[in-house]
Amino acid sequence: MTFYDMQGELVDLSFEYPISSSDQGEPHNWPRSVAEHINVHIPLVKAGKMTEQGLVVAYRSNQIYALEGSGITQVKVAFNCIAKCKERVQDSLQDYDYVYPQACSDYSAGVKVLQPKTGHIYMCKPWPFSEFCRVKDSHNPLFEPGVGKSWAMAWQQVSH
Repeated sequence: MTFYDMQGELVDLSFEYPISSSDQGEPHNWPRSVAEHINVHIPLVKAGKMTEQGLVVAYRSNQIYALEGSGITQVKVAFNCIAKCKERVQDSLQDYDYVYPQACSDYSAGVKVLQPKTGHIYMCKPWPFSEFCRVKDSHNPLFEPGVGKSWAMAWQQVSH
């Protein structure tokens, strides 16, 4: 990851993050690991998703926020696959239909979603409980898989 200010690259902040196993390289794992690395080792920058509860490190995708006055104007992420890229692609078959809350109004019994906040996969339970899986807008905090107060009424966790 390379950080820049108006004069160019900030060499002291830029870093490489090695991914040494196929599990670490999974698309739902490495964004969280890199964000946690940034939050611990780069004092002028924080990574995560801004939520009502504040900044939360998520699975799948995170935003990068520079401290006001840091001078940081740009961040670039580059990927260099050194070995076994082809095998990794074959091993990373999706075990879910959507990333929550993608297409949330179409959820029905048996639909599997990856919850970015937990990194787990949840399956919508059969009718009548499946009615709680479907949401009209992109957020239903009560039944949000894995995190809502009543999520277990609508969803079954299928991965750890």
